[in-house]
Amino acid sequence: MAEIFVIGIGYRPFGRREREIVLTAESILASQRLFDIFTRYEECGMVRERVRIIDNVDETIGFIRSQLSASTSGNVVLLASGDPLFFGIGKRTIEEFSKERVEILPDLSSIQVAFARIKESWDGALLISLHGGPDPGKKRKLEYTLSDIPSLVSRYSKLAILTDRGNTPQKIADELLRSGVAGQDESSVTMYVCEKLGYPEEKITRGTVEAISQMDFTDPNVVIIIARE
Repeated sequence: MAEIFVIGIGYRPFGRREREIVLTAESILASQRLFDIFTRYEECGMVRERVRIIDNVDETIGFIRSQLSASTSGNVVLLASGDPLFFGIGKRTIEEFSKERVEILPDLSSIQVAFARIKESWDGALLISLHGGPDPGKKRKLEYTLSDIPSLVSRYSKLAILTDRGNTPQKIADELLRSGVAGQDESSVTMYVCEKLGYPEEKITRGTVEAISQMDFTDPNVVIIIARE
């Protein structure tokens, strides 16, 4: 039976099951950014005294372990961004505590929302993460780096990228410009930057590689690159 519930937030209100789990949980864990999002949920005011804000993943895992080892411990809720199993904390939580003890209740993923916002199908798109994790001092190992982006754009007509404060839309555009992938015809490659999806100040920017390289964007954001024949 599950004791740890990883619940995605950011885009939709809680369903009946998520609401019941949150309202009856012994502890609710969130990063500061996710807690700020959680304050927009009506359930937050009902459980605020049980919310613990931890911005370090290792400390979060350690706290969950200590809670589960306590004889009076109840269920633990870990709030996550969007879909916890899409480059999120869901995978780490299962690795640490087993599939039997963890239940994942996803929200929409930011990539799914981004494609919906720009009204493009994401069939056949390559989905990657350049997000090194929430702890600047302990970056996670990534399958791809900025230098891989030009070759990926050459191989895939659609590429969706989770960014971070180091791997920004501007740096992605700069890498494409240096490589010459965009070619002489700037319209052959279009970049979309989807900022703060799910927030009141959400913003979608569409532009050429050159244009995006000269702009500044707010974190968090998602980049979608579409290469047309």
